[in-house]
Amino acid sequence: MLVAALVPFFITTCLSLQLGSPNLYRKGDKVEVLVNKIESDKTQLPYGYYNLPFVCPPAAHNRPVPLSLGEILRGDRIWESNYDLQFGVDMPCMRLCDLITKELGIKKADSLIKDGYVAHWLLDGLPGATTFVSSHGRNKYYAAGFPLGFVKNDISYIYNHVMLVIRYHRDRASGASAIVGFEVYPKSVSNEECPGSSKDYKNFALKFSDQKSSKEPETTLIPYTYSVYWREDNSIDYESRWDLYYENDSNTKNHSIHWFSFVNSLVLVFLLSLIVAAVLVKVLKKDIQTASSSLPTSKDIDGNINEGGISRALLEEVNKAPLLPLPLVVFVACGAQMFLATFGVLVLFVINTRFNFSGAAAKNTFFNNHQGAFYSVSMFSLCLVGSVSAYGGIILHKLLNNHYLNYEYSPKKTLVLSMLFSGFLPSLVLSVMLFLNFFVWAKHSSNALPFGTILVLFTLLFIIELPLGMVGGYFGNKRKFEAKSILNTSSTSNNDHSDSKSSKSVSRNYPRSWLLNPLISTAVFGLIPFGVVYVELVFIFNSVWLEKTTFYYMYGFLLISAIMLIIVIAESTIVAIYTSLVFYKNPNWHWLSFRTGSSIGWFVLAYSTYYFSFHLSVSDFVSVLFYFSYMGLASALVGFSGGAIGVLTGLIFTKKIYGTVKID
Repeated sequence: MLVAALVPFFITTCLSLQLGSPNLYRKGDKVEVLVNKIESDKTQLPYGYYNLPFVCPPAAHNRPVPLSLGEILRGDRIWESNYDLQFGVDMPCMRLCDLITKELGIKKADSLIKDGYVAHWLLDGLPGATTFVSSHGRNKYYAAGFPLGFVKNDISYIYNHVMLVIRYHRDRASGASAIVGFEVYPKSVSNEECPGSSKDYKNFALKFSDQKSSKEPETTLIPYTYSVYWREDNSIDYESRWDLYYENDSNTKNHSIHWFSFVNSLVLVFLLSLIVAAVLVKVLKKDIQTASSSLPTSKDIDGNINEGGISRALLEEVNKAPLLPLPLVVFVACGAQMFLATFGVLVLFVINTRFNFSGAAAKNTFFNNHQGAFYSVSMFSLCLVGSVSAYGGIILHKLLNNHYLNYEYSPKKTLVLSMLFSGFLPSLVLSVMLFLNFFVWAKHSSNALPFGTILVLFTLLFIIELPLGMVGGYFGNKRKFEAKSILNTSSTSNNDHSDSKSSKSVSRNYPRSWLLNPLISTAVFGLIPFGVVYVELVFIFNSVWLEKTTFYYMYGFLLISAIMLIIVIAESTIVAIYTSLVFYKNPNWHWLSFRTGSSIGWFVLAYSTYYFSFHLSVSDFVSVLFYFSYMGLASALVGFSGGAIGVLTGLIFTKKIYGTVKID
């Protein structure tokens, strides 16, 4: 039954992502206006448009539009509307309904208008837009959505009339037309007549009594009207119809900021690369090839001088199982899964948008990038890479527990570990979503997940994610390595497969260092990686939390920043491990490398707190909980991803340098 319930979601998601050819219209063809939701920059709680008690309810023949998984996750609730539009036919004045609403509905409207809520409508896939003119007065641009009303002298006025201006591009050869613009001009009118182009009318003020009374609640009649005008605009073609949504008054400035950030990050990566290159040259040409090695020697470990090589006692210290190896492997597997899914999504979106680094709007190539595509693609990517995280997790678990790699775990152990490595990340994300769902459901927000969607998410976890993880874990357990492989440098005998023997080692005391101080090491090794992604982080935060009517499309810069971030984390890990080995003679590199890589997660969390305090004006408890829960989750996942890169870098680095030296 669960699998059958999942099929419509797959079909709807695929159809919503499909780019397809433009819809062509001729005069008199019916054009559907869809109503969606309302949302505000001052709160994180959107509401379905038809759930509002002060708007015209849907007619009996109106139905909700099937939604993709991504659209549901972002709070969309799309319905057919009562607006009657015929292509190319102007309608100067049309009456939608005369709504009689109670005082409770008026109070709700007053509250939402004062919170700055905007309504989102759709026509032929385009959001209804508010039109702005740039400061120099030459260009116009769009912001998705239009306000529910306005406030003057602490009195709310509702917009009960909308003028819809729809722009179309006509093909001279066929005579058919494609819609390229959907502009909404709302007005507040106190009478039942359409204002037209006149400015001589009074606004509709929302009035209600604040005092409780035993009388029957007062009712208010709100007349809703609309007008429709069609305008041919051949300056915009179908492929360019999203351009005005990406443009804004500071677009040129933002583009310059992206390039400045790119150059600045490139300089940081170059300088850090020079430092790491010097370290590697010293290790590979001096420390390893000479007897006077600055790496920890046998004298550092047991007091016995060992000229000309590294003792097996040292190698056991470097290769010994770290403290709490299982949690470390789980975190690394989670981070690797998150990193691979994110990187795959970024590459896909860069290819889809054909980003050309010129600051021009992106053109969708394969799928529609705006209808919840990011959420849908991300969810399925997480499921698909679960097999990779389980595959690598099994191998890493053997390495960190000092097992011989060609030794196979029992089927039961393989199954449990595979489910743990592949299921930890989606279980963590799903737990946070379900926890928040109780609160947003109590607020009747459209962010609340329907019961059917929750079943689909559990189906993705148990029917797709975990089985793929089991397959990946099986092949990871069966993976055979050659004896000369760099990973097969374990000090444990090939015949020693017992967990107890492989994990035991002599506990030693090492000099205390600033590297072992979590606060200091986080500040030192998290600052540069955070600086690399800071600018892109600002734009993402603005798009997600503050400027919800804008769209983020700089995926090319984001991908480059992600690549530079990987390089910086890897190089920082090498510096940290080398410093710990050479200056403090401490071979315990496992958690040090994870802490070094995951430091950026703490910086993201700190910036989230700063952003909330100085940029957002959110006050209600549920919105605050919603923001910090998701930003805490995002910071943790970023930290896990950086930690995974750090541990894998540390593993390769230590195996390389100690796999090359002479062992007595």
